[in-house]
Amino acid sequence: MSRLSKILQPKAIAVIGASRKEGSLGKMFLEAVVRMRFTGTIYPINPKADFIDGIKVYPSLDALPETPDMAIILLAYQYVLPALEELAQKGIKDIIVISAGFKEVGGEGIEREEALNELVAKYNLNVLGPNCMGVFNTDPKFSFNGTFSPTLPAPGHVAYVSQSGALGVAVLELNAHTDLGFSVFVSTGNKADLSDTDVLEFLKEDTNTRVVTMYMESVDKPESFRKVSRELTAAKPVLAVKAGRTASGHKAASSHTGALANPEHIMDGFLKQCGIIRKDSLEELFDAARALSLQPLPAGKRVAVITNAGGPGILSTDAIERAGLELARFSDETIERLTAALPAEAAKGNPVDMIASANEETYSAVTEIILQDRGVDAILLIIVKPPVNCTPRDIAEKLEPVMRSAAKTVIPVLMADRDEHAGMDVFQRLSLPVYSYPESAVAALATMWQYKELQGKMRSGKSESTTAQSGSPMLAAANGQAGIAEVFQLLQDYDIPVAPYLVSDSWDDLRSFLEQTGGNVVLKTANAQIIHKSDAGLLHLHIENETALRTAYEAIRKAVFPKLPADVAPLFLIQQQLTGNSELVLGGKRDDAFGPVVMAGFGGIFVEVLKDVVFRVAPVSPEEALDMLSDIKAQALFDGARGRDVIDRNTLAQIIHNFSRLLSEHPEILEMDINPLIWSAQRNTAIAVDARATLK
Repeated sequence: MSRLSKILQPKAIAVIGASRKEGSLGKMFLEAVVRMRFTGTIYPINPKADFIDGIKVYPSLDALPETPDMAIILLAYQYVLPALEELAQKGIKDIIVISAGFKEVGGEGIEREEALNELVAKYNLNVLGPNCMGVFNTDPKFSFNGTFSPTLPAPGHVAYVSQSGALGVAVLELNAHTDLGFSVFVSTGNKADLSDTDVLEFLKEDTNTRVVTMYMESVDKPESFRKVSRELTAAKPVLAVKAGRTASGHKAASSHTGALANPEHIMDGFLKQCGIIRKDSLEELFDAARALSLQPLPAGKRVAVITNAGGPGILSTDAIERAGLELARFSDETIERLTAALPAEAAKGNPVDMIASANEETYSAVTEIILQDRGVDAILLIIVKPPVNCTPRDIAEKLEPVMRSAAKTVIPVLMADRDEHAGMDVFQRLSLPVYSYPESAVAALATMWQYKELQGKMRSGKSESTTAQSGSPMLAAANGQAGIAEVFQLLQDYDIPVAPYLVSDSWDDLRSFLEQTGGNVVLKTANAQIIHKSDAGLLHLHIENETALRTAYEAIRKAVFPKLPADVAPLFLIQQQLTGNSELVLGGKRDDAFGPVVMAGFGGIFVEVLKDVVFRVAPVSPEEALDMLSDIKAQALFDGARGRDVIDRNTLAQIIHNFSRLLSEHPEILEMDINPLIWSAQRNTAIAVDARATLK
């Protein structure tokens, strides 16, 4: 059973802090519970009142005739902890703390929240909040409104999880006159105990919820959140708005990965791994949720447009192409039937422009014809207020028998007043979400197709276990840097190819390596104290013979000596120089919140200037790595653009997977970069040429 079961499905509730005072939180809260017609029993607690609005009030918990299965605390912050302990001692373990004055105010508030957490642990409580708006559940078996919102939610099948209580109130107000209906609302507040993860766990099993929407400011317990969300998104779409996209103040680290891995980049990749579709605004969030909760998912991305005006049809065509959808091609039979049903001047292609004379009969006939075309997956049905003796209500009512048997996605666009002639109640009865503009409708339809594809991946794809197992610790070296020989060996241990190399302080060893490889080698310093090997005199390329090797050897010795402690001798790395025209970069960073994070992208200007890199939280499965690569903007480079070698994405994805395991299993690594990682067409794999690791 979910930890939120009793909080969202209570049979009897105690309201600690119920009040007779008009405008008070205690009065508003009690009124909201009553107005929603809660199916259970309400026990208001107030030692100074006998009745509130006809409801019997009890002076204390001891006076109750039974023990409620849930309680709501509405007291000032200084009384919350004693009330919480009293509830726990009475056996009431499921509690909502509406009260503010905890960690969100800092100072003593942080201490109060720590004390609250101690009580949670001591009595094994399930506490939602503090500093939250509460919850509601419109399921008629419960009809529970445990919030202080003045607006009652319209029942439906969209769950809304919000870290902001104020946004919860606003969303209910803004959607009061739309076709958006809610199943469950949870305001998580400070998330001292119960978090988003617990809410998603409940929603997995909630049969009244078809779509989950979220407003997020942070992610707690990312490992469990990732596991639960992937299970949930395999069955139900989850859409989220994550605030804080432009958070500043990120301190760049010394590597590419550290400099680029700000929390926003990490969060974006993490949500994709979770199967969560991210939206830029609340308007987009709920526009998509309406369509997902009311209409079946499209079988494909082929869209037919039916309109009675040319302009909206053209706008729809542009929007469909921009969204990655396709205009459907009608069959010859469909064209013949449309020709018979429409006047000669109407357009029978796609979009179908029925012209302004179209009435309810025309809409019904054309919609039925298009629904029967096997090459159509979804219909965008545009209604510009007809100049003829016909109203949108007439059209909706005439469409009713057609829509009753429709199995395809239909999204109406009503470009007319929402008056008594609009037929909004009819559209709602037919489970048709109505939009005002073609672009909004297409965006919602595109999200439906996005989820259709995503659902398949969530059901068939695999996610790596997020439990890291420590491997053999690497030996730390000067300045917290691991030695290059240890780094290369570690890469090879995880099946990440490394260019042939030798690390030595002996001239004879270096000369012997040159002879064995037949020339074309690289010589650079291997001292761990020196991070940037490309500094003047520390890296020499294209060495073909012993004379050139000796020159490079002496130059590096001369350049290295001033940079090393007196008791440390110069150490050299000699390596076969690879040929390849595609350089990649692979990096990892241990984030305070998410743990090990993997970065991948093309090297050179693509990382330095364009920052065309992507992130995922480790470990990353091969399937997730493929998705990761698909997010890189320079896709043409994978396919051999401008004479480059074609890169096998599956091979590269396996290397990313191996690298993510390395990071997960070696917690002593703070940062690690493989740069460059050169694609070798001859060996059909990516090969590490240089790498470094910063250790704890």
